[in-house]
Amino acid sequence: MSVADESIAVADLVNSQKLACTSHLLTRKGAEIRVRVHSIPGRDGGQALIFGDIDRLRAPLVRIHSRCLYGDALHSDDCDCGPELDQAMDMIQRADAGVLLYLEQEGRGAGLEVKAKGLRVTQTEGRNTFDAYRALGFEPDSREFDTAARFLTEQLGLHAVSLLTNNPDKVHALQRGDITVTPVPLITEPRSHWAREYMEAKRIHRGHRLPPYSFRRIGRRIEQTCFALGVVATTAAIYWAPRELAVLAFMALAATAVTWHPARTSVRLRLRAWRRQLAQRPRHPTPAG
Repeated sequence: MSVADESIAVADLVNSQKLACTSHLLTRKGAEIRVRVHSIPGRDGGQALIFGDIDRLRAPLVRIHSRCLYGDALHSDDCDCGPELDQAMDMIQRADAGVLLYLEQEGRGAGLEVKAKGLRVTQTEGRNTFDAYRALGFEPDSREFDTAARFLTEQLGLHAVSLLTNNPDKVHALQRGDITVTPVPLITEPRSHWAREYMEAKRIHRGHRLPPYSFRRIGRRIEQTCFALGVVATTAAIYWAPRELAVLAFMALAATAVTWHPARTSVRLRLRAWRRQLAQRPRHPTPAG
């Protein structure tokens, strides 16, 4: 083994030990998942959370998330940051493995104070979020994701990922780092008119892979209409159809509600956690005789 190879092997061992000493169980939405933590140095660094056993997957789920105090911690309805993070974590938990890179890039890298000034300009002058930054003398987006790409390859040894993002800049950064990227979109519902305008600005001005809001609204109306028709059909079946058919109709409606309702992921995670607890419960042998 050459000196260079030996140095790499020692670095890998130290990194593995560092991850191992942070390993613990995290309970989220009623389900447990193992997580390890590693710091990411650099201006655009932050913290890496490695969930489950990513080594068993060819292209594990990866979310590169820029910190948003308003959306992540205060649950603001005026952006899609919190809902995107929540959806990404739901998908990682369903897969039992994945990586969250939580980067210190508040306000698209400009900081919270600049972000607040930009929001004021947006609300008082009617500018979109990117034009508001330009009016204040800042770049619309000063983040870089090359640091994240290097961390994925050098520290985690990942060369193929399923990237949970709508942002093409993140995809291109990882591809420049010799990572094969399969983009996985995160489609969330805007929770206020400010969030709707923010998401439209990202789609139009930064090329985020988001459906136009008019398409979202049509799809939502179709879902609501189908659900309403299902309620009417189930009610009619309960009153006029044979009992067996009524039961089947009710079960189909309940399954549709669980699938369609925003709380569906929490329900699925809790059911899976309950099944896992039953499977892990020690079985006492039946006494002989």
